[in-house]
This record gives sequence, C-alpha cells and structure tokens, in this order.
Amino acid sequence: MTLSPEFLNFVSSWQRKAEEYNTNDVSGCFDKFFTLYVTFNRIYAEATFSLARQSQIKIEKRDSFPDAQAAIAYILQFLGAEHFVSEIMADDNSVAALGKIMQLIRDERFYVKLDMVTGKRQRDRDLKLLADLESENLATKSRAILETIYSIRCNMFHGHKGFNEMQIEILQPVIILLKKTITIALDKLQRNDR
Repeated sequence: MTLSPEFLNFVSSWQRKAEEYNTNDVSGCFDKFFTLYVTFNRIYAEATFSLARQSQIKIEKRDSFPDAQAAIAYILQFLGAEHFVSEIMADDNSVAALGKIMQLIRDERFYVKLDMVTGKRQRDRDLKLLADLESENLATKSRAILETIYSIRCNMFHGHKGFNEMQIEILQPVIILLKKTITIALDKLQRNDR
C-alpha cells in the first residue's frame, strides 16, 4: 500500500489547522475536536480500506461507509489492541486524560452514552464503558477508549452536547486522547507504507 501525496497533504493540513485552536475556551475546544476528528476520520477510512484490500474485512456491496465500525473496530484491528494500549499508556498526558475522563464518568459529571433520539443519559451504559476503560483486558480497554472518542463525537455532531463552558472539562482530555490516537494510527499507516 502506498499513501498518496493527497492523503498525506490532507492529514498534515488538518493537523496544522487543529494546532491553531486554543482549548482554554469552549469555542476552541469544539473547533479543535472537530478539526482533529476530520483528520481521524480520514485516517481510519484509509486503515479500513487497507484492511479491505488485504481481505481482512469485507466492506463491498454497501450503500455507505461503515463509519462506526471503522472508527472503533476496524481501526483497532488495524492497530492491534496491545500496540494501541501500550502507546496510550506510555504517554503521561494520555494516561492523565484517560484518568480524568474515567473520574468524570464515575462522578456523573458527564454522560457519554446518550440516547440517540432524546439525548437522555444512559447511566447503565456509562457504567459499562467505565468498567471497560478500567479493564486490564487490552482488547476491552482499547475498544472502550475508541468508543469514548466516538461517542463524544456523536454527542457533538448530533447536537446532544451543549455549547457551554462546562464542556471544556470533558473536551480537553478527550482531545488529548484523540490527538494521540491520530499519532499512533498515522505512524502505523506510514510504517506500512515503507
């Protein structure tokens, strides 16, 4: 597989754009998360297509791109749970961010799992997510990290996350995890490109 110059330019351009946003205010947090997520979306799409070309997954005969699967299961299959978690846990900022997110869920300061239609909290699903984030099982923990990022993305994109200063508390740590995830995935794509 060869990464196209267009792909590399796209990712680099959006990463530079993300760095311009300050996460000290709610607007900057939303803008930085959205911008980083565009980058992540392009990266996990590339990883998904790579898996499909290698016949590791089947995505043909679909009407749309399998976004939720690609953002969690396929990118995890591409990276490997052990590699992903070890990279996250080797980074002090990511460990602190993960700890902060778990504490926010534990204390019920934020609800990550919201009803898709009503936006109402689903505490039982949050508690399951928290248990998975705390898990010693690498596959469980890595999937939960990616699921957290994707769930917060869905809450933002679908209007269930209020645009207020309180959101800074959850967005700052999730931005750290998203940024680290992008770095890990891009590094793996580039290693496979050699």
